[in-house]
Amino acid sequence: MFLLKLHDLIKHNHENGLYSKDYNYYKAKNYSHKSDDFNSLSDFDKGKFQAQNDYQSRKAFKHYPKLLFEFLNFIFIHKMQEIVDFINGYNYEMRRLQKIDKN
Repeated sequence: MFLLKLHDLIKHNHENGLYSKDYNYYKAKNYSHKSDDFNSLSDFDKGKFQAQNDYQSRKAFKHYPKLLFEFLNFIFIHKMQEIVDFINGYNYEMRRLQKIDKN
């Protein structure tokens, strides 16, 4: 029960910009972390933009443990769905960019 409350608190604080320290984490194209346009995107699209940003900045991708988060999402009754969707979007865009690189 504590983890579910912690998740909700962190999500609420994050969405209200309380963790923002001008990091480059969610910046992609014309979207910024505080932008209403960026916040209105789906978690899948945020993952895609993060993959594009990682690729453009250093031609490398991060590894997110998808199976772990899918398992935790199941255990915690879909309370981690945003993270799973983000990872799915990131992995989708990563594969797309890698395929373009090969051609």
